[in-house]
Amino acid sequence: MLLMAVMDYIEKSNDADKSYLTKGILGALLGAGLGVGAMFAFYAFAGFRFPLLGVGIGILTGFGAKVLSKGGDATLGYISAGIALAAVVATLYLMYGSFPILSIVSVIVSASFAYRIASS
Repeated sequence: MLLMAVMDYIEKSNDADKSYLTKGILGALLGAGLGVGAMFAFYAFAGFRFPLLGVGIGILTGFGAKVLSKGGDATLGYISAGIALAAVVATLYLMYGSFPILSIVSVIVSASFAYRIASS
């Protein structure tokens, strides 16, 4: 009887962890979308490109993941970093028409911010 209760508890906690991870991924995607929109809007309205705004994408990605998952863990941090990395590369490609290799610094810093915020 005790074994069955423990098994039920483990299954319910795994489902809850998956739910929070799914919500965290959704938050990361929403944060990345908001960051991409803000970065591209700055480019469109100001008329010049500023690649370090990609750091803002990383911050918004990590923050969105952490808020919707109601906490953070390393797995969510890695996923958020990957989402932020892809979002910054896509935005820079959209702005420049190719990926400027010097902007790799912005990509790395963005991914590290997303990881550190979402995993803490």
